[in-house]
Amino acid sequence: MGLCCQLVRSAERGAKTPTVGKRYRAPEGIWTVYRDRVPCGQVEVIGCTRRRGSSAVLHLAEALPFDLEAGVELGEDLLSLKRLHDLRHSSASIHLSEGGDLTLLSKRLGHSSPAITARLYAHLLRSTGQAAAETVANAVPRRVRRPSHPQSTHSDQRTRNE
Repeated sequence: MGLCCQLVRSAERGAKTPTVGKRYRAPEGIWTVYRDRVPCGQVEVIGCTRRRGSSAVLHLAEALPFDLEAGVELGEDLLSLKRLHDLRHSSASIHLSEGGDLTLLSKRLGHSSPAITARLYAHLLRSTGQAAAETVANAVPRRVRRPSHPQSTHSDQRTRNE
């Protein structure tokens, strides 16, 4: 499971020798082709010729049934990049909704300033700010107001009528 390699040059439909960069696993075998981490087909690699640097030419059992652009990945059971990024946002959202520090979160996310984090998560900061304001308001002692004229009760009215 995992990433095998990534194309460094586009390969047209019908090609049998795509060029890839660094290989993270032995390339021989059947691999799923991923565009933006979305599976779009399979290829069978039967051999590999190393080139200068870390690149190599893969030899496919059959010609490519579709065009491949540079950046396409070969692998097995790769996680979607969208899902990984969603986890990043979820983690940040939970951090802020639980009252976490904005500056710490900004550093954790690798933002250049807390202002960027605040802009991205402003919708969460509003509710956190509201909760903080309510906490402070509840902590401030208030004077109990007493009515200036006591209201008469039902029994008081009976007493007056007798």
